[in-house]
Amino acid sequence: MDPMKNRGAAPLQEDVSMELDLNILKPQERVSLQLRLLYEQAGFRKYHMGRFEEYGLYQENRRFLSSEQVITFTDLDGRLLALKPDVTLSIAKNAQVEPGGCGRYYYMENVYRPSQESHTFREISQMGLECIGAVDDGATAQAVSLALRSLALTERDFVLEISHMGFVTGLFDAVGAGEAVRPKLLTCIRDKNRHE
Repeated sequence: MDPMKNRGAAPLQEDVSMELDLNILKPQERVSLQLRLLYEQAGFRKYHMGRFEEYGLYQENRRFLSSEQVITFTDLDGRLLALKPDVTLSIAKNAQVEPGGCGRYYYMENVYRPSQESHTFREISQMGLECIGAVDDGATAQAVSLALRSLALTERDFVLEISHMGFVTGLFDAVGAGEAVRPKLLTCIRDKNRHE
């Protein structure tokens, strides 16, 4: 016999479901949660990195960065570290992708970049997707679809522009770029080398 039975205690409710009201969140928080759900449902895994990365990674890939200016410091063990100015390089370096596979990651990280307005560094909250490895047409189409759906979640007017080699070759034709110089121009575009 249960001694606690019939002691006047209120019966426990079986239905203790709780629903999250997204309207109590700030717009940026709400969109971040919606994007995380969208990306996870699409098969992307969250990538989290620390605030610091070895400076050598950025030094070796400085052409990839929007600015060569990076906040650096010497760690207690003597290594030169940097506050991350970019997430993509870290994912490319550390992602574990099986040979022939395509790793799908999303991130929500803060990066540290020079401000063009104030000549100081600023902390920027950034969210994005990365496909690493054997990226096929299906992965590309999925990324474009997710970009479109992500922009729609912001509830702002937007235009989605997608790179197309037809534009580049049309531009080369329009400016009269000869066949001999086109491979060099394509390399500069791929490397984001504005100077050359």
